[in-house]
Amino acid sequence: MNKAVLSCALAVLAAGGLRSKAQLAITEVMSSAATNLGPVVVTQDSDWWELTNFSTNAINLSGYRWNDDQGGLLGADPLPFVGRTIGPGESIIFFQVNSPSSMNDTQFRTLWGLPATVQVIPFNGNGLGASADGVRVWGPEAVVDADIVDSVDILVALRGSSFTYDAVTGRMTRFSTNGVDGAVKAVNSDDVGSPGTTRGPAPLAVTQAPQDLSVNPGDIATFSVSWSGLPRPTYQWQFNDTPIPGARFATLLVTNVQEETLGQYRVVLDNGVESVTSAPAALRLNPRPEPPRFIQAPQNKNVFIGQGASFTARASGTPQPTYQWRHDEIDIPEATSDTFVIANATQSDAGAYSVVATNPSGTDTNSASLLVTRRPLLRVTEVCSSESTNGSFRGHNDWFELSNLDDFTVDLTGYRLDDNSATLAAAFTLTNFARIAPGESVIFVENMTADEFRTWWGQANLPPELQIFTYAGAALGLSSLGDEIHVWNSAAQLDSDQIASANFATATAGVTYGFEPVSATFGDLSIDGVYGAFRAIENGDIGSPGFIRTPPIPRILSLSTEGDGLYRVRWTSIPGRSYMIQCQTNLAPDGWFTVGIVDSAGAISIVTDPDPARPEQKFYRVLLQPQ
Repeated sequence: MNKAVLSCALAVLAAGGLRSKAQLAITEVMSSAATNLGPVVVTQDSDWWELTNFSTNAINLSGYRWNDDQGGLLGADPLPFVGRTIGPGESIIFFQVNSPSSMNDTQFRTLWGLPATVQVIPFNGNGLGASADGVRVWGPEAVVDADIVDSVDILVALRGSSFTYDAVTGRMTRFSTNGVDGAVKAVNSDDVGSPGTTRGPAPLAVTQAPQDLSVNPGDIATFSVSWSGLPRPTYQWQFNDTPIPGARFATLLVTNVQEETLGQYRVVLDNGVESVTSAPAALRLNPRPEPPRFIQAPQNKNVFIGQGASFTARASGTPQPTYQWRHDEIDIPEATSDTFVIANATQSDAGAYSVVATNPSGTDTNSASLLVTRRPLLRVTEVCSSESTNGSFRGHNDWFELSNLDDFTVDLTGYRLDDNSATLAAAFTLTNFARIAPGESVIFVENMTADEFRTWWGQANLPPELQIFTYAGAALGLSSLGDEIHVWNSAAQLDSDQIASANFATATAGVTYGFEPVSATFGDLSIDGVYGAFRAIENGDIGSPGFIRTPPIPRILSLSTEGDGLYRVRWTSIPGRSYMIQCQTNLAPDGWFTVGIVDSAGAISIVTDPDPARPEQKFYRVLLQPQ
């Protein structure tokens, strides 16, 4: 094989995986256990899933990992596999122990009538969603998400019936039926499944072979294959009957197509039980001339002074187009490839960049802009890593606050966030178009919608335009035992090139770590009424989401009485400012009368209404007086 083919074949990205011939497969999933035994309501049993070894050899599972459909390889759990071996033809069960049933392995075996020889292994976390979810398994050699051993996706569950695979296609599309293909009814519930047994492998077949392609020189050619069967196969692409090193996924990208990359491409599928080979597909060049047209446009860039910036464009045409990059309409000497790189950006590099693609049939132009700014002063100003459980409300999750302490607006699009792994490879990327203004604070919350967060803390207590972004927990899980937060902009290429970071110790449940604006230090526990902190509407957590100091608009914190029966109003205040407290009984526009005027000495102020009258209703308001 020539070097050009080897180079192009390494550009391979798609679903698939790095796997040995010793094949494992996910063969059953229970994501919504029954809540009844006939007419009797019973405690819902654990979620569980089944792993089967279809090879003729025992497999040591130490080093294997699994996850549901969120979080990927980086957040995968290795603990259930440690010290475990799965024998040839064996099916083992993984069941959730932090579920309502809190089952143990003996109870699980009793529930399904399983012998002691069936391995039943507990796991924590990764509950399987009844509305849709998935199971992913990786081996010890996996380095990227695509390096899966097996992966299944399940749709909306049928309560009490496990998902099982179709014996013809191998797809996880069937519900277990009592008495069919080894499925039985559980002893203590109406659950139906076949844990510990399978119907054997499903025949491996190519359902969609790679197709012939005719492309322009320099283009990317994409070949793909679809298949059915069980276990999941490995892939090995071939070029003119010779294996292509590294071409081990369901899709093959041949980059920069030239004469030497033309020929026959096919793929061999092998699942350890059987092997099939696809029909070959031909790669050819278009014979007719075509003027250039851009199939990949350069993207706008926003970098800090000293960071690198690169623009890439790709034009298709016959013959292959040439390139010329321009900065503010002036040709850049020797900038004639499809990529233009600026190693250390300065403010003089900012501006408009365009690229002209040319061949004998014509030209085409595309452009993008480069914004170069100094590094903004962004700070992590609050962290909630352990929510209060002193209430009936559930579903509250970790969150943190990022604040702009600089004097210009910052575009957060493409920013990356990570916890204590502190690596760009593991970071969550913000894909929302988001800008943070000077003095503004924004919230990043784990697996909660913005509306759910506002309900938790109280819409009236939060800044009206507070931006709230949701992230996936496994990508940025904050530990209550102490953790870190790291933030990079979209242009950062090194793990060390962070724009903001913070670390925090073991959390106090229901109290956030906050920010002291005078000394600009992070890490003290929030105090109700200090620097904008207040109690959440649900469960009474203490924090100041959206605020890094006491806001100018006073917020009433409480209305109470003591032994004398008089009403006391407590509100957030700014030291040295004056506040007028007013009340009325019917909310008439002109019905307010003054209780008193208070000169604040601290972040919280209190006034006592001297009127002992106790009408059915009484309303209070606090007005900040002009300086």
